[in-house]
Amino acid sequence: MDSELLLRFLIVLSAAAVVVGIARYRPKRRGWVLRTAGNLAGPGVFLFTAAACGSCESARAVYRRILGEDGFQEFTWEEHSELLAKLGVAEVPAGSVLDASDREVGAFVGVPGRIRLRLAVRKAGLSGGARGASH
Repeated sequence: MDSELLLRFLIVLSAAAVVVGIARYRPKRRGWVLRTAGNLAGPGVFLFTAAACGSCESARAVYRRILGEDGFQEFTWEEHSELLAKLGVAEVPAGSVLDASDREVGAFVGVPGRIRLRLAVRKAGLSGGARGASH
C-alpha cells in the first residue's frame, strides 16, 4: 500500500512538473501588430468590432470614457470585413493607436485597460478627441 501511495505521489509530481515546464518555456506571444501601411492614416485611434462580439460593447465603453464619443474611429466586421482582413485583425474587439508617422504605438486585443490606452494615446501625441482617418 505504501508503494501505491508513493507511485501516485510521483505521478502527480511529474504531472505538475510538466505543467510548470510548459508554462515556463513555451514561446512568448509576440505583440499584436497590424498591417497598417497604406490602410490607415495616423495619428488616430481605431477600434475593430463585430455585431456578434460579446465584449465589443465593453471595449467601446472604455474607448468612449477615455477619448470621448468622437475620439476614435470604429470599423465593424460587417461593414469593413475586407479592411479588417487586410489589416490582419483576427480577433475582436481589437484596437490600434497610430502616431503622425502612421507607426503603431499601441495595439489591443480584447477590452483594453484604461491606463494602457491612455499611455498609447499620449505616446501617439494625441489628446482626448483625436480621430484617425482611413485611406
